[in-house]
Amino acid sequence: MVTIKHSAIFILICLLLFSCAVLGKLKRTAAPEPIIISEVRVDKKEFNPGKGETVSISYRISKPAEVIIKFFDDELCLVRDLMPVSGGTSGTNTVIWDGRDLEGNIVPDAAYFFTIEAIDHEGRLNFYDPTTISGGELLLPEINFGREKNKLFYQLSKDARVNIKAGITSGGPLLKNILSWSPRMSGRNEEAWDGKDESGAIEAFSQKGFSLTIEAVSLPENSIITRGNREHDYFSYKHDIAQERPKKEGRPLYQNNPAFPVQPQVPVKIGYEPKFRIELPEHIKTSEVGLPVVKEKTPIKIYLNEDIKRYVTEQRYEIIFFVDFKFVTEMEQGYSPLTLIWDTRDLSNGEHIVTVNVATLNGQISSASMRVIIQN
Repeated sequence: MVTIKHSAIFILICLLLFSCAVLGKLKRTAAPEPIIISEVRVDKKEFNPGKGETVSISYRISKPAEVIIKFFDDELCLVRDLMPVSGGTSGTNTVIWDGRDLEGNIVPDAAYFFTIEAIDHEGRLNFYDPTTISGGELLLPEINFGREKNKLFYQLSKDARVNIKAGITSGGPLLKNILSWSPRMSGRNEEAWDGKDESGAIEAFSQKGFSLTIEAVSLPENSIITRGNREHDYFSYKHDIAQERPKKEGRPLYQNNPAFPVQPQVPVKIGYEPKFRIELPEHIKTSEVGLPVVKEKTPIKIYLNEDIKRYVTEQRYEIIFFVDFKFVTEMEQGYSPLTLIWDTRDLSNGEHIVTVNVATLNGQISSASMRVIIQN
């Protein structure tokens, strides 16, 4: 005869067996652990592919997966994709980039970043994308000009693109593009500059109202800077060689993760610098010191450099005219060549400085100046 005690024990055993079965089923149906990509590093931040140099990227994944590393340029266009040497085994993996693009061309001097995409055998994807956690932060470095060494000095807290201009304050002209959003590494940096304007006609730093401005926008982490390409600059490469490339997939910022504080994303205006020259009529006489002598209404011709004329015209641009660093007039729709008629009769006789700025609608600007003698 089964006692109440025996019945309770039997029921307890059944419950335990049922619990184990349920737990086993839950364990079998629980979602597998995701792929974790960590310890992403580069062995150097700057290299010269033209000399056969390479850069090594290492990373760690938590489980076997198919991995692809994609390299992108300043405009988020695909430059190269590579597979790891190890084939994507769990643990530490490496990939070597030789600084060449999809077609085998050496990439132009610029800053590049990479993403890592990993897919496991069940099709689950994870990624490392530095643009979601870094880059685009406005930095505020101080800049100093060492006249005795003809050098500029500044300190960067992060790798960044840097823009340095010399000009005149209070509505005056730009006089010199010293750097135009060029990539530089963190730490102390030096730039050569002789203190003169773009044309070398005047001592810019000694003019009344002279100022130096510096802007810097941080690069995505693990960015790689290439140097030494003498065949193609970035913009001729983009227009003549790598015209059609897929864009990087858009991904949201890690806004809710306190480990990755979101920085203000500052856009960098990339484009052709609209270099040009200014000319006076050939019959203009010169003074004893070799300066052109002008009088009454004088035509000034403005020519865009031929190698960038097409690209700058496509962007559209305006032409701004200054005399003695004061605004005179502007042509909102520029073209090349353009003839500006300068009426000198309202100015005193003697030496004056003519400056022209050409500015594209996407924010690129260039300058040219000349010293003249007015003799009405």
